[in-house]
Amino acid sequence: MSRTEKRRRIVVTASGALIAAILGAATQELLDTRLRLAAAVVVVVSLGTIASIAALMALVESRSTADAELVTEMRTATADHDRLTRSLGNEIRTLSQHIGMRVDTMMLSELNKATSVEDDRTVQLMLTATREIRILDLLLEDGQWPNDAIVQSHQDNAFDAFVEMLRQPVRPVAYKRVIQVSDPANSLRRARTGRLLKHCRDILALQQEKGHRASLRVTRRRFPFKFILVDDTGLVLQLQEYGGHGEELRVWGEVLVVDPGSQLIGVFRDIWDEIVDDPTTRTVTAADLPTADLPTAGVPAGAGTPDPDDCPLRRSG
Repeated sequence: MSRTEKRRRIVVTASGALIAAILGAATQELLDTRLRLAAAVVVVVSLGTIASIAALMALVESRSTADAELVTEMRTATADHDRLTRSLGNEIRTLSQHIGMRVDTMMLSELNKATSVEDDRTVQLMLTATREIRILDLLLEDGQWPNDAIVQSHQDNAFDAFVEMLRQPVRPVAYKRVIQVSDPANSLRRARTGRLLKHCRDILALQQEKGHRASLRVTRRRFPFKFILVDDTGLVLQLQEYGGHGEELRVWGEVLVVDPGSQLIGVFRDIWDEIVDDPTTRTVTAADLPTADLPTAGVPAGAGTPDPDDCPLRRSG
């Protein structure tokens, strides 16, 4: 028997004995004295008082019991929640350790604030390559390159650092770039971004040096995005949006993924394989590039050397 139950029985027993004693005394008083009215009042008051005390004790006991049950339930629920939280946390940690995937983003506004190669996390990810870099790029029908929307002063330095890495004999990294165009038969003759064309010439020069480890191709436009595969563990997915004129496609932002398990990268690797095997995919040669140097996007043709503070930003990739 619990302590509370014992206390309740003691109160009830004592109350009963007290009521019986008062009733007996009051009855005798009613029989032996002329003050019957006063005795009756005493009986009623005494009975009411004892009943109130008993009711109060019952209420206190009821509330104590309810509080105890509530505390028990809260403790049980808290323990269950703690167990669930620990279990879920362990599952997440196990999954993270198993997959090891990390995701980062760089919006257009952030890309435009990059002032050095070290600030550009996309370039930094590309510079970690040890085996191969594959890029599926995008060129619009009018020859526009969506990357022209990214204003970066460090594009030349980034391209130079990237090409220098590819030329290092101690790091034989393969570099393959496929550009989606509206008319593969016309190749890159419609391209009107000078920096992209300069980089294409650098790729062709690398091809002369590295042979099959460097390649530049065009294919029919199928996907409205650009992606970069770094080895089989890194992915940069560049998403596009239409600009203020409604028809001008420009960079919206980049999603950087480190995927050691290749669960996500496998999807883009399959896309790459389909592109390479597509019958419209063809190799680019020097004859497929415009013969005249085009002005750099953002710098008008014939303009003099701009002030360093006015130089528009550019980036590699």
